Amino acid sequence: MTSEKRFAELWTDYLEGDLDDAGVAELEALLAADESLRARAADLFQTHRLLGFALQDSPAARESFVSSTLARMPLSDDAFVESVMERVHPGTRQLHRATRTRWLLVAGVAAIVLCAVAASLFLRAGTTRPRPQEFLATLTRATDCVWDVPTGPRQGDRLAAGEMSLRKGVAEITFASGVSLLVEAPANLKLVDATNTALNAGRVVVRVPPAAVGFAVDTPKARIVDQGTEFGVCVEPGRETVVQVFAGSVVAELKGPGASGEKSRRVAAGETMRIDASGPIELQRTAFSPERFLRTFSTPSVHKGEELIPFKPSEVSSQDVLAAPGPVTVDGDLSDWNLSGTFEARCGGRFAEEHYVQGSLMYDKTHLYLAARVGDPMPMRNVIDPNTDPWSAWMGGSVQLRFSTDRTFGWPVQAIKPSQRQGKPSVQDTSGRIVHLTLWYFQPREQPCLELRYGMKLDRGVVNPAGWRGAFRKAADGKSYTVECAIPWTLLGAGDDPPRAGDEMGLCWTVNWSDASGKNWKGQLVEVKNPAYATRGKELTFMHAETWGKAIYK
Repeated sequence: MTSEKRFAELWTDYLEGDLDDAGVAELEALLAADESLRARAADLFQTHRLLGFALQDSPAARESFVSSTLARMPLSDDAFVESVMERVHPGTRQLHRATRTRWLLVAGVAAIVLCAVAASLFLRAGTTRPRPQEFLATLTRATDCVWDVPTGPRQGDRLAAGEMSLRKGVAEITFASGVSLLVEAPANLKLVDATNTALNAGRVVVRVPPAAVGFAVDTPKARIVDQGTEFGVCVEPGRETVVQVFAGSVVAELKGPGASGEKSRRVAAGETMRIDASGPIELQRTAFSPERFLRTFSTPSVHKGEELIPFKPSEVSSQDVLAAPGPVTVDGDLSDWNLSGTFEARCGGRFAEEHYVQGSLMYDKTHLYLAARVGDPMPMRNVIDPNTDPWSAWMGGSVQLRFSTDRTFGWPVQAIKPSQRQGKPSVQDTSGRIVHLTLWYFQPREQPCLELRYGMKLDRGVVNPAGWRGAFRKAADGKSYTVECAIPWTLLGAGDDPPRAGDEMGLCWTVNWSDASGKNWKGQLVEVKNPAYATRGKELTFMHAETWGKAIYK
């Protein structure tokens, strides 16, 4: 093997840090014996060093290296070669150089530095670092969500601009400004920027804090601009837009010429506007319907101050509905009740002592009777008016039941909210014998209140109908209340065929608590559930009747 080939092997190992002591001694001997190898070693060392720095991935590091290398270039070529040889062979400082060799080395180093500069500029131009992704909002809450893509967002994920399609469930999106979107599936929307969202299909309820006034929702036919409000926007399958304002006002700006030449209209609280999608765009006032939009993201939890109690699994799967022993006086005194079918359920942890329900049901040929004792540190404070917003009354503290009065539906009931079903709604989905019942005490008028909704679409109902009787009674210690009511079967879709002994049908209870204001929901306890769903809180009972437990008529 020639000395040049052996030098190449040893020098490669040296630069890579793999040369052992014996190899170093052999390399030193070769360099000491051959001046041309010493010059080549100096050249290769500098080339290796330059390329190593030039290929760093930081443009700033490359520029800094080139500048500092040029600044540190020695004025004397002898000094440069000596400095390199001192690193390779300490103590070797007196080198014999021919003038030609020195100038070739200087020229070579200059060429290398120029190549390094060119490489730096090339890499800088060719390497464009992607801008950090800008996040607009966060998926703050999600229940039973199924997205169009398997990698759809999960609760807590930050969201960038882009399109989102929710096939199933309910999602809450919160912007950094405090604007929140409550999205009900199926829905397709696009987060545009911090102040704009586009809704292509589905329903969304928007809440805008004072600091974020001007937030806008674009639909195919209109642009809805907030004026400091809570409002709902719906884009129906025919591309029709419905705007409903719950608080404050919005301005609906048309995207095309209106039939009457109108370009925009202000929509105030309590008003609903329909924007026709066919032919000339037309703004039409329509009836305000509280149940048109899902306004509150209900999670099965109980707050106390800033503390949150996790979801409490259901422990009761069925309840006996007993034949009434005789006439029932509805006065909040349950001394005339057969309470042997009563179930009791409590919230978890240290909340168990104060938050609980003892629920009872009886029946006869004409009425369903309901009674409950509810543990509540702030009882009977509900201030949500049944005449203006009965749909939201449950948030101020209430007792709710969901049940079937049609024995042919069997158990478990298969009804679901039509928007959650692919294809046409079933007979059960729209049946008037699927009932959602809400009881509350309207404190300003000291009025017992009842709201009934029918079917899983919840689009039909009555408030305080004639024929029902109800009473609330607060406990002497102010820490609980008793509610009692009698509801005719005629109001429950079963006037001609009321339940009878031996029937088994769907039933579920929900108790809601409020804060001291009587309007801010603070949590709930859901009981009498299908055992298959007992430990699951994602499937909402007002959307999926299959989650309901069983009512057994005795």
